[in-house]
Amino acid sequence: MHPLLRATPLIGWLLYAGIAQATPVIDQEFNPPGNFGALAVANDRTQIQTFTVGITGTLTSIEVLVSKQPRTVEDLVLSLWSTSAAGLPQTELAADSLAATDPAFAPPFVDALVPFDLVSAAVPVTAGELLAIELNSNASNNPPLFDERYLWKIGGQYDRGAAYTQIGTAIFPQTDDLHFITFVNPVSEPGTLALLSTGLAGLLAYGWRRRRAERAAFSAALGLDGFTAKAGVNI
Repeated sequence: MHPLLRATPLIGWLLYAGIAQATPVIDQEFNPPGNFGALAVANDRTQIQTFTVGITGTLTSIEVLVSKQPRTVEDLVLSLWSTSAAGLPQTELAADSLAATDPAFAPPFVDALVPFDLVSAAVPVTAGELLAIELNSNASNNPPLFDERYLWKIGGQYDRGAAYTQIGTAIFPQTDDLHFITFVNPVSEPGTLALLSTGLAGLLAYGWRRRRAERAAFSAALGLDGFTAKAGVNI
């Protein structure tokens, strides 16, 4: 069997080591267990949660723990923002919306981790970068029943960001944090790429040396000297 064929499993492992780095992984996760309250997301208020990126790569999706009130028919919109020096939303980087009829939403009053797909925006993120999640909707939030709105679960302390409520142009800080999960497609680490490159180069060099040795042995068996072999005899 050709030496490169025997090395196929190793080549496959090296390729897997590089490809595995391209699978989205959880970066930031703040979803503590407990009986917590929630903040309304409707046409009169937007909820904001900032977070610090932990993995350099491309942000692919965000999940938020929300519930839908029974008369809600308007979309829920999630947007991702860069932040200013003050730690507040500055420039929109990506957005996605879900219809109230989307199966991702649990029955009314029931919390569910609802995913928003941001793959198409291909937002590059860097470890240590502060970004902001905004949730908004055109739901009415009318009294006295307040049964046309979304509720974003809040409670506990996330130590790498902060929560805010925006009403009109005014932004108010919250003492607790909103529940969310971010997913990032990591950039392959230099060590992984070096391993892949070195491994493949080593396999090619090994195959070349092995083939050269086999030719030399074959020449010796036929009684050909090195000069004849170099002169172009096809062996």
